[in-house]
Amino acid sequence: MLRLWIRASADPIGSRNQLLPHLRKIAGSPIEEPSLWRIGSAAWLLDESGLAVRWLQEAIQWLRAPGVRGTSGGGLTVLGWAYIDTGRWDEALEVAAEAASMAEANQMDIVAASADVITATVLALRGDSDPARRHAARALASVDPAECGLVAARARRALGVAALADGSYLQAFTQLRGLFSADGTPLHNYASYLGVADLAAAAVRAGRRMEGQDVLEHALSRLGGTASARLEQLIARARGILAGPDGAEAHFATALADPAGDQWPFERAQLRLDHAEWLRRRRRINDAKPVLTQALGTFRRLRARSWTQRTEAELRACGVAVTGAAAERDALAELTPQQRQIVRLASDGLTDRQIADRLFLSPRTVGSHLHRSYPKLGVAGRNQLRDVIARASTPAPAHASTGSETLL
Repeated sequence: MLRLWIRASADPIGSRNQLLPHLRKIAGSPIEEPSLWRIGSAAWLLDESGLAVRWLQEAIQWLRAPGVRGTSGGGLTVLGWAYIDTGRWDEALEVAAEAASMAEANQMDIVAASADVITATVLALRGDSDPARRHAARALASVDPAECGLVAARARRALGVAALADGSYLQAFTQLRGLFSADGTPLHNYASYLGVADLAAAAVRAGRRMEGQDVLEHALSRLGGTASARLEQLIARARGILAGPDGAEAHFATALADPAGDQWPFERAQLRLDHAEWLRRRRRINDAKPVLTQALGTFRRLRARSWTQRTEAELRACGVAVTGAAAERDALAELTPQQRQIVRLASDGLTDRQIADRLFLSPRTVGSHLHRSYPKLGVAGRNQLRDVIARASTPAPAHASTGSETLL
């Protein structure tokens, strides 16, 4: 298992076909607890996301035990990435907060930086760009990109996605362009390739289509192996975005025909949105509507605000009156369940230690959760939490809708 993990870490794409049979054989056998996080990490690198989540969750339960708890930081961050990949973003934020607390207690700089980038990524995907940038910048300031390409590549991607969400397309392209060198060498041998579709989108929207095509082709020339279903989906989306009007649909349709892509819900929804936009612009309105509806359901569930708004705009352009999500979400909806519980107790005047005793946490973990909650709530400290709770408890006004059709 150690050798499998090392090979997956060294060459996750080139060695994928050789390692997958071993990984799937292991999946049918009992795994000793000390090996769980390594085999889970290997599964994550090989885009076997369901296996990765299963094994990493088991690993974390063991690593939280007394005597080994301080060694769980790396496993927590990998689990955080696997949660993001599989659309479990609230849980990703929760394990990032736990990893950050552990990193602070044990002076684990790389774990702290990884926790920051996980948080930055979820915030960026949800359109909370300013706090996303702060977390990403802090991560980049604390590690050497030459020594920790994973953190550097993930931070660049988070910054690029934040810029995309804001409509700052040239800034997004500049950040995402940095995932690869001029000759296509990836900043990280796995994480860089996960940004190719967003890179293509930024290039087109920034008016850099030709440069985006060059970057993509140079990057793909360095793959040196068989892409996973996930990477195939991302590459197809990138090629579809960069293709001319007559060539785009073949890329989109081929990727959407493979049901394996549903394992990565946000990336699947992005692909559907791009395909539907292409369909609508060619007046294939009836074809675009169901694709947009599927994408919107995913974006709403994940609370990916910018992508939700873009999809709703496309549906309105198709003559569909979008209702059911127009009301403002309360600020607490941006928090994980545990963070909401901590915030409510803090608003009642409980100290960190009192909250920790009630929830069976450490005071440090409580403080970390509060610190990460403040930017999402738009407050500077706990003295403002009571007002946030009061506003969240006030019913939102109803919203009317008009149009030839209604989407509930």
